[in-house]
Amino acid sequence: MPGGSWPPMMGPSSFYDFLGIRETGTLIEIKQAYKQLARKYHPDVSPPGRSEEHTRRFIRIQEAYETLSDPEKRALYDLDMAKGLHLAFSATRHSKFDEQIEEKCEWKRRWQSQLSGLERRSMYKESTNNVMGGQLQRQRIESS
Repeated sequence: MPGGSWPPMMGPSSFYDFLGIRETGTLIEIKQAYKQLARKYHPDVSPPGRSEEHTRRFIRIQEAYETLSDPEKRALYDLDMAKGLHLAFSATRHSKFDEQIEEKCEWKRRWQSQLSGLERRSMYKESTNNVMGGQLQRQRIESS
């Protein structure tokens, strides 16, 4: 199925169908199907007049690959499929896990910003101390 075409108004019913693999497909099978479809539907190689269609398919192929190749996203997707929600699933949706990662990244950015501020102040303090230390040393030499 990776090389086949889908009816124009009806697409595959799941990311597995879209990539043309079984739901028990391995990571290797997912990668192979993705590579084959990505080469076929990449917008840069689309026939004249079909670039819009190929772009839409390529984006969907990319989303399917990103979802199914990531064990955590795949588990969420499979859970949604079991509930009948697979048509609304998006690999780009925000989950609680994504929010926790974003919070950690924000905390890390703030920490790094504070650390670099401390380093700048420390370097400034050292440079002014060196200047002052040099001045004091010259004054001692001159007065002796």
